[in-house]
Amino acid sequence: GYENEDVLGKKFFDLPPSQFLTQTRLAVAARLLRETQLGVSAIAHRCGFYDQSHFTNTFRRFMGVTPRRYRAR
Repeated sequence: GYENEDVLGKKFFDLPPSQFLTQTRLAVAARLLRETQLGVSAIAHRCGFYDQSHFTNTFRRFMGVTPRRYRAR
């Protein structure tokens, strides 16, 4: 069941599965911000975020800066 999956996620990644997924999505987004000229909204959707606002808030919470500031670095 789901409890076993949560234990496996924590065992292999030291994170709950939902947090592992979010961090993986953000890592892909950061790479796209660095390596492409795609717009922030397009990157948000490609990485599985519901909308740009949710992506921007999540990115800022984990990375400490907005996606636009991250790209400008």
